[in-house]
Amino acid sequence: MTGDLGNPPPKPGRSDLRLRIISSLVMVPAAAITVFAGGPALQLGVALVCGLMAWEWGSLVTDRPGRTLARGLVFAVLALSLGWMLLRGPYEGVAAAIVGALAIIVLGRFTRLPSAPWLAVAIISIAMPAIAILWLRDGAPLGLETLIWALATVVLTDIGAYVAGRTIGGPKLLPSVSPSKTWAGLAGGVTASVVGALVAASLVEGANPWVLAPIAALLAIVAQIGDLMESAVKRFFHVKDSGKLIPGHGGVLDRVDGQVAVLPLVALAVHLTGRSVLQW
Repeated sequence: MTGDLGNPPPKPGRSDLRLRIISSLVMVPAAAITVFAGGPALQLGVALVCGLMAWEWGSLVTDRPGRTLARGLVFAVLALSLGWMLLRGPYEGVAAAIVGALAIIVLGRFTRLPSAPWLAVAIISIAMPAIAILWLRDGAPLGLETLIWALATVVLTDIGAYVAGRTIGGPKLLPSVSPSKTWAGLAGGVTASVVGALVAASLVEGANPWVLAPIAALLAIVAQIGDLMESAVKRFFHVKDSGKLIPGHGGVLDRVDGQVAVLPLVALAVHLTGRSVLQW
C-alpha cells in the first residue's frame, strides 16, 4: 500500500506520524487476520474495501449532483464481477468487470452520466486486484504464502521509501506528479523489498533467492508506479487525498495504490506459469 509513504510532506508533524503508526497498528492486524482466515471472512473483507474504494472514486471524479448515480453503477458492476468470480471463476469475474466498464463508457456517450470513462477506470482498478486476492488465496499454488509475500513486498516498499525519502531526500523522482517523492525513496523501497524477498526465500521451501530478489525489486518499482498513477489522478482533479477515512493516511485509495498495481501482475504471473512465484 504505497500511498504517501514514499511521498512524505516536507516537514511532517509528530502528531501526523503518531496517527500513521496508530492507524497501521489497527489496519495491519485486521488485514492479516482476514488473509489467514480466507473463505467468507476474506470475501467480506475484500468486498468492504472495494466498496470504500468505489465510494472514494465517486467523490474523486464526479461532482456532488451525480455522485449517487456514479457510485451506484460502480457498486453494481463490482458486485456482479466479484459474485461471478466466486460462482464461476476468475476469467468470468474479469470478463464481467471489463464488459461492465465498457457498458458504462457507452452509456456515458448517450446519456448525461458524469465522468463515464473515469468510472470505467474505477471499476477495472478495483475489480482486478480484488479478483487477484481472492484467486491467489484460495485457488493458486502456494496461494496463502504467495499472497502474504506480495502484500508484504508492497508494505516493505512503503517503509523503505518512507525512511529513505525522509532521511536522505535528494533529487525528485517525478516532481510534476508527486513533488516530494525522491529517487532515494525509490531506492529505499526497492532495497527493503529485496531484503523481504531474501527472508521469504529462507522461510519457504524451494524458493530461490536469486530469482525472488529481482522479482521483488521489479514489484517495488511497479508499486511506486501505482503510487504515481494515483497521485496523477488526484492532481488532475486537484485533490490532495482520496478521502479522510484513515487518520494520518488519507483515504483507502491512498493506502492501496501499490497493491492495485502489484496484485494483478503477481496473479497473472502465477496463472501463466502454473506455479507460485515463490517456486520459480
